[in-house]
Formats: sequence, C-alpha cells, structure tokens
Amino acid sequence: MLFRGLRPSSVTPDLTTRGWRLGALLALLALLLSGCTMARLGYDLLPAWSSWQLDRYLALDEDQRALVSRRLDELHRWHRRGQLPGYAEFLGEVEAQLRGAAPGATEPIAVGRWRARVTEAWSPLAERLAPAVAELALTLRPDQLDRLRRRMAEADEDYREKFLPERPADRVAARADRVVRRAEFFLGRLEGGQERELRQLAAGLPATEELWYAERQRRNQALLGLFARLSRERPPPAEATRQVRDFLLSFWTPSDPARRQRLDEAVALSDQLSTQLLARASAAQRAHLLKTLRGYAQDFVRLAGT
Repeated sequence: MLFRGLRPSSVTPDLTTRGWRLGALLALLALLLSGCTMARLGYDLLPAWSSWQLDRYLALDEDQRALVSRRLDELHRWHRRGQLPGYAEFLGEVEAQLRGAAPGATEPIAVGRWRARVTEAWSPLAERLAPAVAELALTLRPDQLDRLRRRMAEADEDYREKFLPERPADRVAARADRVVRRAEFFLGRLEGGQERELRQLAAGLPATEELWYAERQRRNQALLGLFARLSRERPPPAEATRQVRDFLLSFWTPSDPARRQRLDEAVALSDQLSTQLLARASAAQRAHLLKTLRGYAQDFVRLAGT
C-alpha cells in the first residue's frame, strides 16, 4: 500500500495494497503533496482544512467552530513536535534497510514489519484525539447528526463509483491502475514490461473492494451511533472521552472475524507482491525509492523544527 486517503491517508513502504492503517491525519496530506515547499504549506494549512471539512459535514455553530479551531491548533502543535520526528526516524530506518539489502533480498516479513510500525502510529493520535472529539460530540444537535448521516451516505456513493464499478472487469482494471500509480510514485516510471506484469499480478489479487466497503459502512454506522448516544445522554466528559477513545483505538480493526481474516490474507498477498516488485526494480528505480523516502524524512524534520 502506498499513500491512502483519509480512509482512510503517513507512509508505508508496502507498494501495492489499499489497506493502509496509519490515520495520522496531520501528516497524511502533507505526504500527498510533492516537494518540501508544498509539504510545508500543506501541513500548515491542515487545521484550516480539517475545520472546513467538519463544518461541511456538521454545519458548526460559532461556539463549535471556536472549539474546533482551538482543539485543532492544539493537536497540530502536539503532532508537529511529538510525532513528526518519529516518522522521520522510521523512514530513515527503512531507507537504511533498503540501501543495505541486495536486490531481491527484501522479504515479505520485512514489508509486514514496516506496515506494523505504521499501524502503531495511530494509537497516540487516537489517544490525543479522543478528548477533542468527545467535547465536540457532546454539543451536537439532532439536525447536525442528520446532516452527518446524509454526508456520509453521499461519500459512500462516491466511494462505490470509484472503487466498485458494476462490471467485474472494470473493478480489476481500476485495481490495476491504483497499483501501478502507487508503484510509480515510489519507483518512478515503470518500463513497459514491468507495467504489464504488475497489472497481471494486481489482477490476481483478491477482490477486497466489497470487504473494504463493508468495513467503511460499519465504521460510519458505529461513529453515527456513538455521536447520537453522546449527544442524547450527555455523559460526563471523562466517560465521553473513554467511549470515543475505545472507538478510535478499534477503528481499523474489522469486527467481523471472517472479514478480518480475508482482509489480513489479502494484505499478506500484497506484501508478497511488493517484495516481488522491489526485487525486479532497476537500479534507477531503487534510487528513486530511496530518494523519495529520504526526501519525506527531511521534510518531516524541517516541519518539526518550525
């Protein structure tokens, strides 16, 4: 998996799968921008962007906007100083491991370890987010919850159009396109034979789009239920924070055991595909990958110091 959106995306060197687990919101968009200047600009604008998104989904009143602005500024400062240095260190470790490994020596277990490290970055962010999310949830009105429900339904439709076209062949083609784009982001342009082979391999991956969509809907319904309960019952802040924290910490873990097993198996297969892709990368492509990882690590260090 390369960079994932806010479903749900920081960085993982898994080059193929969509099941990206790091929800570090304040780093994610910066990574999607290219170049140090743009990364810096994107990161600094994230509180305003996040506030705009919340307003779009909830139609915040003036008091809620002030609350959101204060909480996002606090989160941004904490994340800049406390989390970005760790992201930079992690990327430096990955770069060093790839640089020291002979072509073809990287194994799926290494890719899995990198992915696990990325997953771990969600926990401190979830802990930090919980009090802020709880504080906002306790102020929500029924009309805002209705608006949130409608906005989520619209987003689900957009998701289906993008990832779940009706014809199976179109889904396979779209999956292959995503894999190729992500591979080229890290490795640079693929040669004709490489791209054809990668498309064939991507077509052979399990069709998990429906599974991810089911997980998306489960999370949405759980979030709506949580917000409705907190808005209705108005528990003390500590109890509200506990409930939000429990939700956030389990956010990326499928609740259905069978679905979780199938998704885990699909991620493991994509680790193997990532390993094959790395093994067949040219010297120039490996250099492009190392430069990309190093560039983001440097951006994180600079951003943490500003």
